[in-house]
Amino acid sequence: MKLSEAIENYIQRKQDAGMRFVASGEVLHSFLRRCGDVDLRHVTSRQVTAFLEGSGSMPNTWNTKRGVLRAFVDYWIARGRMRSSPLQHSRRKTSPSFVPYIYSRSELRSLLAAVSRCQQPMDCVMSEATFRALLLLLYGTGMRLGEALRLRLVDVDLTLALITIQDTKFYKSRLVPLGPAIVKMIGQYLQLPARRFQHRRWLFQRKDGGPLKGQAVTASFARLRRIAGVERHDGSYFQPRLHDLRHTFAVHRVTEWYKQGADVQRLLPALSTYLGHATLNGTQRYLSMTPELLQQASNRFERYLCGGVDER
Repeated sequence: MKLSEAIENYIQRKQDAGMRFVASGEVLHSFLRRCGDVDLRHVTSRQVTAFLEGSGSMPNTWNTKRGVLRAFVDYWIARGRMRSSPLQHSRRKTSPSFVPYIYSRSELRSLLAAVSRCQQPMDCVMSEATFRALLLLLYGTGMRLGEALRLRLVDVDLTLALITIQDTKFYKSRLVPLGPAIVKMIGQYLQLPARRFQHRRWLFQRKDGGPLKGQAVTASFARLRRIAGVERHDGSYFQPRLHDLRHTFAVHRVTEWYKQGADVQRLLPALSTYLGHATLNGTQRYLSMTPELLQQASNRFERYLCGGVDER
């Protein structure tokens, strides 16, 4: 059996069992590209090691890839298609918990201002207007990139100021209310001359009318961040990511609630539902204590100690 056939059969079995198996499938396809379509029995430890090491993979990434390969290999060993496992290394010690980057409002303005310079090359797959609208939606709603890219025009109701997100990360659909600024932005985006001539299915499309892929958007954002000069200086291995816009949305929302004197503890479950988290713990991970958020929380606690405001 060829490696390509083994991978496709394995992915199909997983999906038939009700799993999406998208990320793991991408790992296996990447492994296939690295090894070539060799016979399944001829996959070597050297090929596995070269794939796992990649271009200096971090421990968490290394362990994730190894876990996918181990399950794949064990599956075919159990069915007699492989004699032994080519995986020779134990798990690596993982790095400390990743700390998301929270963009300041000035950095967000710098990113938006740099979109026109970022999307000038002719080989850019999406237009300046599409990239700008996508960034504003991600920050303005805290939506996941995959959710935004899967949006169809029928999912967007500007009259009711609602977006319907179908089949999310946790296999559930949800409604996302939109603020007036986001409604106005989407309306203007859809009225742009270039946008009106595109296919009417997807909200965000490539210049040729096809659906945007996450990898292309992520690559564009990395270029945008460099042009805008937005980077972190805390010694972290990772530079600010597109997904950090979701973290930023959550932190900025809670910070505003503190400033407004709102009952933050009562509102957190609503924020969790809005973000599409299965539990409140998922939302709490997003609330990195930025200096501004920490100051607002401290001010609230100080007022409580002084008897000025009930603790909420």
